[in-house]
Amino acid sequence: MSGFVSFVGAGPGDIGLITEKGIHRLKSADVVLYDRLANPRLLRYTKPDCRLVYCGKLPDRHVMRQEMINSALADYALQYLKVVRLKGGDPSVFGRVGEEAKALNEAGIEYEIVPGVTASVAAASYAGIPVTHRDYSTSFTVRTGHYCSHSTGKINEAVKNADTIAYYMGIKNLPAHCRQLTKDGLPPTTKIAVIEWATTGKQRTVEGTLETINVKVASARIQNPAMVIIGDVVTMRKELAWYEKKLLLGKRLLIAKASPSDSEIERYFLESGAEAYAFPTLAMKKSKLSTEDVEHITGAGRLIFTAPESIDIVMESLLEAGFDARDLPRWIGCLSEKTLQALRLKGIIGHKLQKTEKNSVIVGPESQHSKVTFSTHRIIRDARFKELEERLLAEEEWETVVFPNRSSVDWFTQEARAAGFPLSLLKFAYISDQVKAYAEEKGFQEVDEDIQREIEKWRTTRSKVGSEC
Repeated sequence: MSGFVSFVGAGPGDIGLITEKGIHRLKSADVVLYDRLANPRLLRYTKPDCRLVYCGKLPDRHVMRQEMINSALADYALQYLKVVRLKGGDPSVFGRVGEEAKALNEAGIEYEIVPGVTASVAAASYAGIPVTHRDYSTSFTVRTGHYCSHSTGKINEAVKNADTIAYYMGIKNLPAHCRQLTKDGLPPTTKIAVIEWATTGKQRTVEGTLETINVKVASARIQNPAMVIIGDVVTMRKELAWYEKKLLLGKRLLIAKASPSDSEIERYFLESGAEAYAFPTLAMKKSKLSTEDVEHITGAGRLIFTAPESIDIVMESLLEAGFDARDLPRWIGCLSEKTLQALRLKGIIGHKLQKTEKNSVIVGPESQHSKVTFSTHRIIRDARFKELEERLLAEEEWETVVFPNRSSVDWFTQEARAAGFPLSLLKFAYISDQVKAYAEEKGFQEVDEDIQREIEKWRTTRSKVGSEC
């Protein structure tokens, strides 16, 4: 008797490209072992007590050797745990799933393989290159860039018969690939595209031919992870390129957070092509409401919620004390659109306020910015993400931080400084003038006008959607 291991394909980078089954496995996992190329945002699907283990491999530097990963998978499964091995792209395409699954099979541990969108097809698609086309290509070959310079006669024959070729992680040996392919019979003028960080806000594409691409890649300083696509289908990019036309492609944004809930504005910027990450990752620690607290709330004339999470906690406490929603005060207010929508989902019409009012019972999280009558929960740093996010801050060239509220300024400043991140490097953007003034008070000086305009656009769109609901 043992636990169970799911090998889950995370897709190529865009968080929308993981399968529904993959998300379900993440939500139920007790342990997740994840790679560097798996989008870290996907780890937010895990439950609060799920253990996160980094197995990432950087160029020329391995954090965990393959034997250690095999052993760790078996060890966790033997503790009767649900284990997810999260891999970038598809685990069966250069993902070493064969080695890891074999180790589990030999240990008598059950497993499954959940496919993912493979990086080669996704990278080509996001660069505007169909890997097959009836006018250009009727076949598609994938190869690992690590071994291309040691081609055998059998592989050479496969290359000759392939209309489109994709090399995974082929940057280091790109000159050797090009020489070998020319030697194998491909014309030096064969079209080639190199796509860096495909499907993310960092995506860049360089085009050339077998004889010109190396100079262009070196000039643009393209690095792994990058996908190399070779063949006549590359010519289609002139007509079909779509992703790199996104307005904010290449912008690096941090979205400051003050609650554990998903960030709507992060999703907006990701859809606009930016590389956006909500920081820091926070968790919620509930506070117990006594029967006496519940009686005070139900007996109030006016009730104000300062956070959407508080609504569920109050409703749970009502039921435990023998009350239900009918016992809540007739007049209920809130401080944000998100909380207003959360009330609507409970069948409650709320009143949106600019600030808390006197003679009201105020319910919400502990906060220096909002004094509450009853605290429903406390916001804490999710320690599982600390190491991961320190790497993200150090490895990326972040440009701008977006502040949704004053609490987010405090959380961001505290955690960024703790990680050793130089705040002076960042411009900022804000949701309201009050937030702007508070950010300036805390030392942020230069507003990113481009991002600020996008925030105003987002707020306008959001208001229209809200009025139509």
